[in-house]
Amino acid sequence: MTTDSAGKILVLVRHSKASHNAPTDLERPLTSRGRVLADELAHCLERRVPSLDLLLVSPAARARQTAGPMRERLAPSLTRVEPEIYHEGPGGILRLLQPLPETTRQVLVVGHEPTVSVLAHMLHDTVDDLANQVSFGIPTATALVLQVSVNWAGLGPQTAHLKEIVTAPR
Repeated sequence: MTTDSAGKILVLVRHSKASHNAPTDLERPLTSRGRVLADELAHCLERRVPSLDLLLVSPAARARQTAGPMRERLAPSLTRVEPEIYHEGPGGILRLLQPLPETTRQVLVVGHEPTVSVLAHMLHDTVDDLANQVSFGIPTATALVLQVSVNWAGLGPQTAHLKEIVTAPR
């Protein structure tokens, strides 16, 4: 899938498989399997979103480590670590996206559940099988690819279309 001249792509990614062995939740690293899955997911996305304008990443270690292969394979013009992704749920992510300039066409956000699936479900413009799938949450190392046809400032409920769910091969 590629963007057309009228639309933008928003990819919402749930971080890869993380260890539970860390002093705090923010410090939880990816497991060795999680690192492999993050790279596999980046490889899958490379064919769907060949370039990125912006990569937004939660400050959690597992999210930053998941974003590593995305940076390598998708070569974003800009990467930003944003605490709102971890601390403020779907509304925090929306507040990061709405002020983006319209020249920003492809955005990928690496975050957490249930925030990622709740936001995708809220943004999706129809009730269909994909909506039903994300309403139950998504597994680790999964991306939700949405086509956005409104200005970023207008991004809100039912203003994007969930085109695809991409999960790293298990």
